[in-house]
Amino acid sequence: MEVTPSGVGRFKELMKNKFEMTDLGILTYFLGLEFLYTDKGILMHQRKYTTYMLKWFKMMDYNHTITPFELNFRKEDTEDEERVNPTHYKQLIGSLRYLCNSRLDLSFVVGVTSKHMHEPRKSHLILLICIKGIVL
Repeated sequence: MEVTPSGVGRFKELMKNKFEMTDLGILTYFLGLEFLYTDKGILMHQRKYTTYMLKWFKMMDYNHTITPFELNFRKEDTEDEERVNPTHYKQLIGSLRYLCNSRLDLSFVVGVTSKHMHEPRKSHLILLICIKGIVL
């Protein structure tokens, strides 16, 4: 079947005959992903999800940064460094992982910080705050 407006219409009719469904029109929002249609194509973003996430973690007032990775970040854990709440840390990592659907530039640093979920330290949380600084 060709991908034309008439072809899409015929496909919808075939689906309506087989399944109970409602046509909601052009896709604009789905599972936290937003779609903007332009002359050049479709733009996918997560502005609404990002704002919700930043409010949820009470991070709206933090300063913005240009790069998501601190150059002097210590990769090894030190026993004397202050620990942070692992549940909060894991929730923040999960939210950032979902944000990587539209922000591929965050994938590396979110992956690095994910390695510390078993015993997160203050320096790891600071790195996550730096990531937050570039998400807007």
